Amino acid sequence: MRRRVLALLLCCALIAGGVTASAAGSADDPLVSKSLADSWAIQLAEEGAKAVDAAVSGLQAGAVRVPLSAGSGIKLRSGSSAVLLSGSASAKIGSGALLNATRGSEAGAGSIAKNELYICCEASSVTLTASAASTLLVWGDYTGVQAQSFNFTDVAADSWFREYVYTAVELGLVDGVSETSYAPDMSFTVAQAIKIAACMHQLYYEGEVTLENGDPWYASYVSYAVNNGIAPESYGSLTNAQYDSPISRRDYVRLFYRALPASEYAEINSVADNAIPDVAVGSLGSAEIYAFYRAGILEGTGADGSFLPESSIKRSEVAAIIVRMFDTSERKSLTLG
Repeated sequence: MRRRVLALLLCCALIAGGVTASAAGSADDPLVSKSLADSWAIQLAEEGAKAVDAAVSGLQAGAVRVPLSAGSGIKLRSGSSAVLLSGSASAKIGSGALLNATRGSEAGAGSIAKNELYICCEASSVTLTASAASTLLVWGDYTGVQAQSFNFTDVAADSWFREYVYTAVELGLVDGVSETSYAPDMSFTVAQAIKIAACMHQLYYEGEVTLENGDPWYASYVSYAVNNGIAPESYGSLTNAQYDSPISRRDYVRLFYRALPASEYAEINSVADNAIPDVAVGSLGSAEIYAFYRAGILEGTGADGSFLPESSIKRSEVAAIIVRMFDTSERKSLTLG
């Protein structure tokens, strides 16, 4: 999808610029020198850039100036665009992709540049947050995001999971157990894991989360997860006690793997088969676990990279996995085997 968006923009730019292939030669003279080909390529790039600039200028009339205070921001929906006019801001990609149309490339999470056009791609959700008093020029559908107001007293400033917790909460995929407590060492239940996996899936594919609690509270999430192939059918008929029991790390990864498409788990690490000491290749959930290690979403515990598949998973670990799944810049490098 991301390549399709980039290709479409380039094609539109070339069409708008009125550039034709005849400039490179004719049917009577099909041989083209390298210097002429290089010159033609430069001309195409220049004409394409002019076409994009012209298109952006034409959109200014429909844009809205949005002033932001430090810590506040906006959430862009599919097709919405923004330009940072003053101040400083950063992008957080909740799902999908963000395109820097000025440079003609995909933009990652992090600081955005002034006076450059950013476009929220199809089925995407992107939050732009000001780090100082700033002004954005915005057109399309967006919603305001208030400055972070929560403060968890049990999430220490020097804890390894602090940024993961606050980022995951900002994404709207996990909550604190109260306004002032996150409970980072508390185990996650089966029902809670199903809810988050369902919400992650909907956020990725639809750009927002509209799922709400049912009766019992997890019923709507279970139904969504089963119907969308996130959870096996057997998860639709568990007892209340089973839904409320801690989920194992193995089953947690099996659920979360299916929350996003396999294409989001590109390998960045070398992890040989059977290199994870306590996860044998071919065992239940091993394919998903190895995929997460190789994608840098998991890094294991201890020097040998053990996974501890049958132990419960902590809320702090859940936050880290959520963030690494959505933000590839947060993924970890390792080598096993």
